[in-house]
Amino acid sequence: MARLGLGDLVSAGPRAVGRYTGTLLAVFLVQTILAIGCMIGIAALLAQAFSHLPMWDEAVDGDLYAFFECIRYAHAHLLGAAGIALGALLLWQLASWFLVGGTLGVLAHKPEGRGETARTFGASGATTYLAYARLELCALPGYALVLFALALGLGAVWNRVVEALTLPQLFWPLVLGMLPALLLLHVLWTAMDYARVELTLRHESHDPGAVITYLRTLGYVLRRPVTLVHAALGWLVFFVITIGYAYLAHGHPMYGAEGAIALFVIRQGVALARSTIRYAVLSGQVEIGRTRALPPRRIETQSDSAKS
Repeated sequence: MARLGLGDLVSAGPRAVGRYTGTLLAVFLVQTILAIGCMIGIAALLAQAFSHLPMWDEAVDGDLYAFFECIRYAHAHLLGAAGIALGALLLWQLASWFLVGGTLGVLAHKPEGRGETARTFGASGATTYLAYARLELCALPGYALVLFALALGLGAVWNRVVEALTLPQLFWPLVLGMLPALLLLHVLWTAMDYARVELTLRHESHDPGAVITYLRTLGYVLRRPVTLVHAALGWLVFFVITIGYAYLAHGHPMYGAEGAIALFVIRQGVALARSTIRYAVLSGQVEIGRTRALPPRRIETQSDSAKS
């Protein structure tokens, strides 16, 4: 097969989004329901602690002293809110293995019609779920290496961070300290994406195992820099949208029920845009995944057949 370039990977995104918009919206709806449940739980917990505390209004307006006083006053409630958020993240991680598997199945097999698309989504998500879980276990040593690189990088710039007096003096040392860990994490995440693509494309015909798939894919990503550049472009657009939203929202507080609803709608619009970017990146990864050679198939010998 012909080797695909960066332009081929990028152009595959809009085509997939336009063809399977319903799949994208269905996955985003699940994410939104989980986010709303988490928000309601955290809001109810914080309301018990801060609804009668005027200092909380000052903390929300940017008073750091009031903010730290509120944290000291209701640290138990804040720990509870962190627990709810952690539980939601864990639930989303478990659900995402099915959702990503279903999405990759749709992008790989290109079904026609809503019924066929739904069946392909469900079948692919269920078939690859445990394989994706095993892939995550294979990636744990790499994540430990990322934490080690992060500790070394932050340790190298910690004196400059402590002595910082302005935000730029604080920001740039942190960026430099975190950069090696972020680059390593980018390689590992890209390898994980392509390993999932290979398991989705090859699972029915030949499953070489999670460990072999992960190691083969890591080597493939390192040999094909276009895969890293393509994924980096997706993350770049992701962060541009996020930073643009933060910039536009800064200095425009929204009070009352109407403001809260408007803020929620805007945030969900930003989340949908970021989900669309992720969907487009996955479609490009599926396209280049089709060009990868199959791993060597194990030939069953006569003695193996006798043993079985």
